[in-house]
Amino acid sequence: IPLALLSLFLFGAIFVTLMSKTSISDDEIAVQGLFGTKSLKWTEIGHASGRGYAMKLHSQDEDVSISISPRLPGYQEVIEFVGSKRPDLFSPREYGEIRRGLSSFIGVFFVMLLMVGISVAFIYATMESSDLSIDTYIPLLFFVGIALVIVVSTLSAPRSLTFEGNTMTLKYFFNEKIIRTDEVGFVQLNFTQSRNGRHYFIALNLTNRKTIRLTGLGISLPIAYLVLKNWHQGGSGTMRQPQNNIAPNWSDNSGK
Repeated sequence: IPLALLSLFLFGAIFVTLMSKTSISDDEIAVQGLFGTKSLKWTEIGHASGRGYAMKLHSQDEDVSISISPRLPGYQEVIEFVGSKRPDLFSPREYGEIRRGLSSFIGVFFVMLLMVGISVAFIYATMESSDLSIDTYIPLLFFVGIALVIVVSTLSAPRSLTFEGNTMTLKYFFNEKIIRTDEVGFVQLNFTQSRNGRHYFIALNLTNRKTIRLTGLGISLPIAYLVLKNWHQGGSGTMRQPQNNIAPNWSDNSGK
């Protein structure tokens, strides 16, 4: 019964995703789902929120909210269009400091705990063996190496970003780095592809050809991306007037 309920839930989630459709025009953004259509004019949006890769747009009186899913074909283009229509929602002055979420540090804690547990168990199981060689410890060394790479890569990423004018301070666990807007070539919302889908990250491409990757932030990743983009462009988040371009429609079942 639990397996059947889980299968039914997954089937329903996939079905709802395939039936959803997002349309963007010069005047509004609309989401058509299984139970109807919700729309918001660009001038009616009060603020944005979200976690992970998703972003939600809220009306000023909080009676309508529209979610932008990372499973949407053209997801990155939709994020770019939202940022171009309402840059005032993503002002660096409003998001003065962006911190990393606790989820990444909790994951590192469990990896370290698992590494210590397996190491102790392995040593205890082999300590009474009379035939010990370096080959005996190769599996343990391989596992410890992978765990250390995960821990180091997580701890070496910035734990917070602070904006002040045209400078941004990246605070690490053991030091901090100050970057000016003229030291950044461009800001990009990028992804890596795996069997489990796309894993998005923010890439700060510096003029010295180095790249700083940002993930696991405490706010929605697309919101952080648009804030960083506004900071890099020196924008204060002033709302722009409607343009004459019309954006296409994206739907989860069209792939176009």
